[in-house]
Amino acid sequence: MNSLKRITPTGLLILWAITRLWAFGSGMSVLPYPLSQYLFSDVQLYDWWSSNIADGHFPINDPMWQYPPLAAVVFFLGYLVAPNTIGFVALALVADAVLMIALIRACRNRLEDDFTPALIWLAAPVVMGPIMLGRFDVFPTLAMVLGLLATSTPARAGIWYAIGTLLKVWPALGLLTISRKHVLPAFTAFITTFAAGSLLLKIWWPGSFSFIQGQKSRGLQIESVGALPYMWWNATSHVVRTEFRFGAIEVAARSTGLVSLVMTLVMVLSMARIVMWRIQGRLETAMAGDVALLVVLVAMITSRVLSPQYNLWIFGILAVCALNPSQRFATKVKLFFVSAFAGQILYPFAYVSYQEGEVLPTIVQTIRIVALISLTWISWKEISDVAKRQDQIQQEASVVA
Repeated sequence: MNSLKRITPTGLLILWAITRLWAFGSGMSVLPYPLSQYLFSDVQLYDWWSSNIADGHFPINDPMWQYPPLAAVVFFLGYLVAPNTIGFVALALVADAVLMIALIRACRNRLEDDFTPALIWLAAPVVMGPIMLGRFDVFPTLAMVLGLLATSTPARAGIWYAIGTLLKVWPALGLLTISRKHVLPAFTAFITTFAAGSLLLKIWWPGSFSFIQGQKSRGLQIESVGALPYMWWNATSHVVRTEFRFGAIEVAARSTGLVSLVMTLVMVLSMARIVMWRIQGRLETAMAGDVALLVVLVAMITSRVLSPQYNLWIFGILAVCALNPSQRFATKVKLFFVSAFAGQILYPFAYVSYQEGEVLPTIVQTIRIVALISLTWISWKEISDVAKRQDQIQQEASVVA
């Protein structure tokens, strides 16, 4: 491991090229990878949307469309570069490379030879699979990482978080990484960028925010945390019906609405607690990456959808966390790698058998979820301890005063 830490930037870029060539070749079925035809299957849908957009027809009322409007610009640009998957994957590789270079620069700015942050990002396709290039998530992850790397310049961070939010809503959680003294410039930049971007996109596409209604109608995806009890019931000689809705396989059983409501309430209460810590000034000494890791993990485990490509979000955030690693950082990385690798096994290898109720893939999914929840708990405990220490400092200061 120490030898890996001493790798040079040139060596990192060579390894990046090798791993990405493998991911690209696997996704294009040029290199051997089981069920590789499913890795880049969503890009065919992106191309179809883009061809319609080129003719002036936007995906309004399309149940498969689950993205904020700036995503349509990315899909369309990929289509203009080259249709039939190549263009989008090429753009994804560019975003991937920019993120890698940003991490290498951040490492070098610390005047150290430890390139662990870049190594974590380098490992993404190997651990989670080539699917990282066949889905959209590299683009909002890039915006989130650039925002986290710019927290010392809050206005710039706010701009990147706004761009990420226009790509895929979750980067808005990055605002919770901003300290109280920097709230005004960060929020001003965020709101200004988001409003200006929304206006331009609205002019281009009048129904650009129609995806919000579709998000409200989504059910419990079979890979989500809340669906695991149903899938175990399905794996023990019982029958749990599933159906394809909104681009995902969802559980169609009793009480899924209640389970979804409980998950949402847990998310709201957890986020409210973190917001209060931030408002009270109890997170001022917490690292931005650690706060981002916690809020995104909470959002993931309480979401009705938990697709394997979401792991890319955590790869990016963990890479930033490695710049100022916490005491239990190594444990967190190990837990996440276990969860992400289990996700690669599940999709595409065992997805159909998981849906059909076979025991082995259900065990794999259980490992994936348990590791992710354990990571979330450790992250929560770390941030909670920071809040407690800050509270003690404030109390001692008030006594002295």
